Amino acid sequence: MVWGPRRGTVMSHPSSGPAPRSSLGIDLGTTHTVLAHRSEVLPVSREPGRETLLPSVVAHPPSAEELVGWSARSRRTIDPRHTLTSTKRLIGARSGSYRAKRFAERHPYEIVDVDGHAALRTRAGSVLPTQVAASVLREACAVAGFEPSSHFAVISVPAGFEAEERAATLEAARAAGFPQARLIEEPVATAVAYLERSSVRYATIYDLGGGTFDLAVVDCTRYPFRVIGHGGDPYLGGDDVDRALATRVADRVLRTQRWDLASDPETFARLTVHAEDAKIALGTAEETSLPLDEIDAAAPNASPVVFDRAMLTEITTDVVRRTFVVCDHVLADAGLHARDIDAVFLAGGSTALPGLGDMVGAYFGKRPRFDLDPMEVVARGASLAAVRPDLHRLLEADGYAS
Repeated sequence: MVWGPRRGTVMSHPSSGPAPRSSLGIDLGTTHTVLAHRSEVLPVSREPGRETLLPSVVAHPPSAEELVGWSARSRRTIDPRHTLTSTKRLIGARSGSYRAKRFAERHPYEIVDVDGHAALRTRAGSVLPTQVAASVLREACAVAGFEPSSHFAVISVPAGFEAEERAATLEAARAAGFPQARLIEEPVATAVAYLERSSVRYATIYDLGGGTFDLAVVDCTRYPFRVIGHGGDPYLGGDDVDRALATRVADRVLRTQRWDLASDPETFARLTVHAEDAKIALGTAEETSLPLDEIDAAAPNASPVVFDRAMLTEITTDVVRRTFVVCDHVLADAGLHARDIDAVFLAGGSTALPGLGDMVGAYFGKRPRFDLDPMEVVARGASLAAVRPDLHRLLEADGYAS
């Protein structure tokens, strides 16, 4: 499923009231959440070396004490059914919907109905994706030292989010304690961050995150700029790279060691977690491995399970080619060719995949720019849009009373 390109200025409905003076820009991502205040990224985690990234993960261990962020993420391999990840892909979904069924196919969770909405069964009860998002927002704000009740939030969403997904995101903001919140599309937020410091005619935002791919074409010949075309794919991101890498390794293990790692959802979930770690390691190493019995305790031996760079490169090439299908459609809708683009700005952690920058550069005929950290740029742009009255038209109206 690929959402189609759209054309024209991204406009908002009138705001329901003036924004509080103090505001936050929030990238509530599929895999990580980032906060920024007036373009400065805030610490949201106490994890050494990872202070600006909070995993969008909530766990419900047997102790019944909810864990959020890195402490929750560490439980993915030992308690996968009760460690909730990537729930942004399910936010706002109705039970029995295509989105709910697709999510269930890719994750080890039991999906249940809560008032017509898809929720996840945990040992703490049924949990809605909005509740997961609210917990992540509260934790990020607590570590950053920003009380939600006294701040205005601008939260980024993928360009392809439908009305129910946008409404659920605003509901999560309200549940987290924000008295007022508005939405900005992720590629638009990236454009705000970059175009504060750039002078170009046409720019493209290439945003490959943990769960989605977004592309936006921006006309910078007037101010504020206009988004003249954008589109994307809601199931193309780092999560899908992890799953593809895990699938290839499972196929190899079945072929060479006669052991099936894919048939049991919990075992495959553990393999996918290790695939994500391997993906990161393969950015600098040619291969990485771990014992088979670390993935499946029932395995007959501890033979090494190997992840190699060539495998990741093949997957990356396939992913990038799929993004180019979206690029072709969006550029055509904007009435432009790749050679007409003056600057290509990267956003999203998955743009760090090996070889991606070179492939994107070859497509557009120029090297893409990532002088702003792709993991932080969306939150920076959202925070700028929150405090700049001339950019408020890029925001969507808040969905609840201030």
